[in-house]
Amino acid sequence: MIRVSRAVAAAVAIAAAVQGGARAEEPAGARRARIGLDRLRASGVSPALAAAVEERVCAALAEVADADVTCPSDVAAAALVARDAAVFGACASDDCMRRVDEVRAADRRVSGSVEKAGAGLVLTLEVGAGDGSTRRVVEPLPEDLEEIEARLPAAVRKLLR
Repeated sequence: MIRVSRAVAAAVAIAAAVQGGARAEEPAGARRARIGLDRLRASGVSPALAAAVEERVCAALAEVADADVTCPSDVAAAALVARDAAVFGACASDDCMRRVDEVRAADRRVSGSVEKAGAGLVLTLEVGAGDGSTRRVVEPLPEDLEEIEARLPAAVRKLLR
């Protein structure tokens, strides 16, 4: 039991360090903006394609934005680690969930959907800022994942400009 608790505690510490730790190249006290991508809603597309587009959108956000980006898979992993840590007594459930909230926290949130439309897909992305303003981009996409991947950085640039 001690080995499991130590392993879980180590995993929680690693996840916290990866998500919230200061970067070596940043000066002490510097804080980068954080963008959080919410899970994309999917309509008429396979769950595998929707998940692939979501991961590519998150990668494009990280590539284009001068910010730290949190993907839905990051939040899911943090929640799983927190759940396991709570089960094995490595942290109180409130503390564990607070860690998940810290991973999920963002200055700007991006939400959207990927939908089947005719012979292709339509990707809709919307970004909100703390001042209540929003920007929306609707991007027609082909069904080919390589072509989608090539087009996403331009769509994200439009969204963030």
